[in-house]
Amino acid sequence: MLSKISIIIPVYNVEKYLRQCLDSVVNQTMREIQIICVNDGSTDGSLAILREYEARDSRFEIIDKPNGGASSARNAAYPFICGKYTLFVDSDDWIESELCEKTYRKAEITGAQMTAFAYQRGSGRIILSLSPADKTTVKEKLPLLDSSSACNKLWYTDFLLNNKLYFPEGLVWSEDGFVNWMAVTQADRIAVLPELLYHYRCTPNSVTQTTGVYFMHQILAYEKIRKYLLESGYYTDYRDKFISQKLRVLYENYVHLPTSMKPKFATMIRESLSADDREFYRTAPKELMPKTTRLFYEMIEGGPMEAMNYHVSQAVRPIVQMPERLLRTWIIKPIKKRLKAA
Repeated sequence: MLSKISIIIPVYNVEKYLRQCLDSVVNQTMREIQIICVNDGSTDGSLAILREYEARDSRFEIIDKPNGGASSARNAAYPFICGKYTLFVDSDDWIESELCEKTYRKAEITGAQMTAFAYQRGSGRIILSLSPADKTTVKEKLPLLDSSSACNKLWYTDFLLNNKLYFPEGLVWSEDGFVNWMAVTQADRIAVLPELLYHYRCTPNSVTQTTGVYFMHQILAYEKIRKYLLESGYYTDYRDKFISQKLRVLYENYVHLPTSMKPKFATMIRESLSADDREFYRTAPKELMPKTTRLFYEMIEGGPMEAMNYHVSQAVRPIVQMPERLLRTWIIKPIKKRLKAA
C-alpha cells in the first residue's frame, strides 16, 4: 500500500504513555500511512511495546539505535520516508483521529510545503491563533515563527529533504525552533488549518520542563539561527522578528530559573548579545521591545544602579500595581537620589 503520510515517532523511555500515542496514530481515519518509530536506546519497556504493534500492523517500521537524542532519532528516520508528506509526533503526545486526513486534504488543495494546525499543551491553552489564509509573503509568515514545534505541521516530504531540514544533533532544547526558522523562511506557501489536532503532554521530567539544565542550548540554537539567516541572505527581511523573539524568549526563561542559577545565565545571555542585539533593545519600538524586557537587558549589562532599577520595579509593581511612570517617580527616583547623596 502506497503511503500518503509518513509519521515519524522518536521513542525514549515512554512506556507509560506510548500506547496512547500509538493508538492515536493507528486509528487515523486515513489508512495509507507509514509509521516509523525510532527507538532511541530506551532502557524501559518501550521497545517491547513497539514490537508488539509492529507484529500486528504492517504499516509499522521500527528503527532501533543507541541513544542520541530526539534530533538524532528524527534524522535517522529520513532515509526510510515513503510518504508524500511527513508528520512528526512525539511519543508521549497523542493526535486526533482525523489529523492525517484533514491536513493531507488541505495540503493537496493549497499546494503548501507546510500545513500548520493548532495544538494544545496539556489541559491549557490552544496554540496557533492564525487566519486560515495561506501565507506566502514575509509579513504573512512572521507569526508562524512563534509556533516553533515541528509536530504541529504537515511537511511536504520533498521540501523537507531537498532543503536538508535536518534537526541539529547535540541540542536537546530548541532544536525544533531552528528547523522551523529554516522552513518558514524558505517555504513559498504555508497553509493554516485552525483546528485542534495535536495534544502535547507536559510531564515533569520532559526536556521543556527542565529549564535550567538546558538553558545554554537555547542560546546556542539562536546563534545557529542567526548564522543561518546571515549565510542564506534572509537576515535583513527577518532581523526584527529574530532579535525580538530571541530577547523575549531568553528573558522569559531567565525569569523562571531558580534564583541560584540566575547569575550564571545572566552572564551567558550578556555574552551572547551581538552589537545588533544591543542596538535593537535600546532603540526598538515598544511593540517589539516591551519595557520589562528592555529593563532586563539594561540590568544584565549595567552596574548596581541598573540592577536596582530592575529588581525594585519587579518586586514593587505586582504589589502596588503602579504604572511605570508613577513607579519611577515615587519609588525609583527617590532611591536613586538617596544613593547619590550618600
